Amino acid sequence: MSFLKYIFSIDTKSSNRIIVYFLGIKFRHLKPDVKKSGQKFIQLDCPVSEIPKATGTLRKIQLANLKMLQIFDNLCKDNGLEYWLDFGNLLGAVRHKGFIPWDDDVDVSMVRDDYEKFIKLFSKGIPQYEDLYLEFNNNGKNKCFLKILHKKFPNIAVDVFPYDFYYRQINDEQKLEITKEIKKLINNRFYKLLYPFFINNPEGMRRRFIKLRDEKILKHNIPDKRLSPPLFYAIDYPHTYNNYFFDYDKIFPLKKIKYEDLEFSSPNNPDFILKQTFGDYMQLPEDCYPRHANSDGFKGETAIELDKFIGDIYAK
Repeated sequence: MSFLKYIFSIDTKSSNRIIVYFLGIKFRHLKPDVKKSGQKFIQLDCPVSEIPKATGTLRKIQLANLKMLQIFDNLCKDNGLEYWLDFGNLLGAVRHKGFIPWDDDVDVSMVRDDYEKFIKLFSKGIPQYEDLYLEFNNNGKNKCFLKILHKKFPNIAVDVFPYDFYYRQINDEQKLEITKEIKKLINNRFYKLLYPFFINNPEGMRRRFIKLRDEKILKHNIPDKRLSPPLFYAIDYPHTYNNYFFDYDKIFPLKKIKYEDLEFSSPNNPDFILKQTFGDYMQLPEDCYPRHANSDGFKGETAIELDKFIGDIYAK
């Protein structure tokens, strides 16, 4: 990505938002037709869990993302790596038995060790998946998480978020206090000044995050996983939730959960995870619209290629 893009540019094609860069600052505006499309879900007279599945291009985008999730799941199984559905996809699994009707991406999480192993796996090359590649969503300031992308399709991706282990047991009040400290750390204005040095250097960003984690959060203590310590959202991504911590037994042992008539890995207690993350997750939110993929980008030859990629995703 050219540095000049961050001086001034307007992007109307890559997502459902109009993205404007001006002097290094990113402004995002939801496209009017996208916002309007979300109103149809709010107007339905039925429980949120009974809202019909998406149709048309959005449904094809979902199925292509499901294909990506299948591939990711197979790679993890073949290489002894663990992951779990998280955020909107975990919510979709519990509430809709699949994609949230207006959702258009896939979010999964891994503990740090498996996250790093997965990155190394791709660095060696995977011949049967030559169209897939890894990229880091890196803003050079406080965000640098992994994306698994497809060369032919814009915004068809699996987003992978790392978790870290804490080094000791803590109570609920301590979880909230340490979360506040972590948020201050990752939003420190000083690190924003380092933006020019890290925007094109995701490896440097990741090393910086690890150093900050070890020095400021773990305080040079090494977690002993045999003691089942709590896990917390890694500082690689600036989550906005009030509590970054989950007790070990809320996530492990992982179990299977049904998703679009398939099965994928889930935290041990998805109800707890969702309530801590979203509150009353059975209520219909106000922002019922796709977040990432621009449906206008899947026409003509791209639409034909998308159908081929989806294929028979339920074939055993």
